[in-house]
Parts: sequence; C-alpha cells; structure tokens
Amino acid sequence: RGQEGDNWKTDLRDSVPIPDSHSSRPSNPWRKQDWVNRSYMKEEKEFSQAKTFNLGEEFIHTNHGEDNWFLQIETFDPHEPYFSPQKYKDLYPHSYDGPTFDWPPYAPVSETPEEVEHMRMESAALHSMCDRYMGKVIDLFDTYNLWEDTMLIVNTDHGFLLGEHDWWGKCAM
Repeated sequence: RGQEGDNWKTDLRDSVPIPDSHSSRPSNPWRKQDWVNRSYMKEEKEFSQAKTFNLGEEFIHTNHGEDNWFLQIETFDPHEPYFSPQKYKDLYPHSYDGPTFDWPPYAPVSETPEEVEHMRMESAALHSMCDRYMGKVIDLFDTYNLWEDTMLIVNTDHGFLLGEHDWWGKCAM
C-alpha cells in the first residue's frame, strides 16, 4: 500500500533523507520507511489511495453489468500520517510554518494551538482527497444505475481525536 511503515519500496541506505519533523514520536519505528514511501509519491496518481480507487473504478467499469460480484476498496485513508498532495492542502490555508507535522502521537496534546490547527488542516486535506475518490465511485453508481441492485457499504476502522478533549489518537487514554 505504501502507507505508514509499509515495506512498499526499499531503500536500505542510512542516508535516506528524512526532513525535520515536529513529532512527539521521534522513536517511531516506521518513520524512515514512511519517508522512503513518500519519495515515490510525487504525483497524485502515485499515491496508494489513488491507485486503489482507480483499480476499484476499473473493476466497476468492467463488471457493472454482471451479477454476483463483490468489490472491497480498502485504501487505509484517511489515516495518519495525513500525507496528501498539495492541491488538497491548498483547500485549507493556515499560518503554520514549522517542520513537517502530519503524524500526531497517541498522547495528550502538548502542542501549541497553531500546531493543533495545522494537524487538523492536514487531516482535512486528506479527507478531501478521500471524498474526491469516493465521489468517483458514487458517480459510477449513478452512471451505471447500480443503485437498483447493488449495495454500497462505506465504513472505517476507527475515529481519531485531533486535539479534542486534549488528546491525539484513538483509544489511548
């Protein structure tokens, strides 16, 4: 998939460039792999979410007229790290000018209000990307009139606190 610390791409060098980041998780064992993966996602079409949804769309185009099929599109997104193309970040302008901060800890909030707002905007950007791709699936349901005989189930594995109740994360308290 290329998300988090997935061993999607391999770069065993010790010299992999990892930018400064604001993180309460400096010992994150997936940090290097995350940056290796990101280095292969320069354009939106290279993001794992885009690839996964595009394959789902291809399946629907090919099989919409058939009976008895099941398609599961599992993108892992929206999920931390909240990494998305710039065009989605541009939807949420704000004044943060610090180091990379898109992967919050599972811990009490110790960040400044500006950093909390930034994390929320990073999350919103990734949610907007997901909305765009999910919208394409819904458009295909309209195009092929799949609403007549096809069930669409949308779910997620968990919610995520973005500073609400003075916590980051899920079920860590």
